[in-house]
Formats: sequence, C-alpha cells, structure tokens
Amino acid sequence: MIFNLVLSHGEYSVQAHLAGECAAEQGYFWQMHDLLFQNQAALWGDTQAVVRQLAAEIGLDSAEFNTCMADQRYLDGLYSQDELRKEHGIRGQPVFDIEGDFLFGAQSFETFQGIIEAKLAQ
Repeated sequence: MIFNLVLSHGEYSVQAHLAGECAAEQGYFWQMHDLLFQNQAALWGDTQAVVRQLAAEIGLDSAEFNTCMADQRYLDGLYSQDELRKEHGIRGQPVFDIEGDFLFGAQSFETFQGIIEAKLAQ
C-alpha cells in the first residue's frame, strides 16, 4: 500500500496530489507526476492555475481535468488514506509494508531478506 504524506505538507501538496489523480483518469499520471516535481516551486503560488497549465502541456482533455479539479473528486479518499497512514504511525518516508510488517526509513538488504524469508516460511 502506498501512503502519501500530502496532508502533512499543506494545501499546495493536496492540490498537486489531486492533479495527479485527475490526470490518472486520462492515463497521464506519470506525465503529471514528473511535471509536478519539475515545477515544485511554481506550486507555491496559484496551484490551480499551475496544474491546469501542466495538464494542457501533456495534452489532457482540459474540460475533464478542470472539472475533476473543481469537484475535488479525490479529496475524500485522500483524507481517508491520511487517517489510515496516521493509524499505522507513519510520519515520514520511506515506509515499506511487507504483509503487515512495517519498516520505517532506509533498511539494509539483510533486513528485507529476513522479513521476506520469514513470511515465505509461514
């Protein structure tokens, strides 16, 4: 499972996440993802205008994308996911969920190997 930390980073980050979800509806998640990271500094202004411009750059149907953003279509799911993240005690990245065993932060190969081998032996 992927836990996003967007609510920990403020409204600009929430809107960027929603832009990714709206782009995904049209099959352009990764293109939007890459542009959002390349244009992070611009997101601190009028985030809605920036993401609309980025959507146009990658060729999204602007009407569909803008409606998705205006409706904040994925906001409830984002808040639900954030609550789940908090319930699991996740406060930073990276976090790895290996069938319910959480590893926080960078880990050695041996740590992963031990957990995976134990899971396979069950």
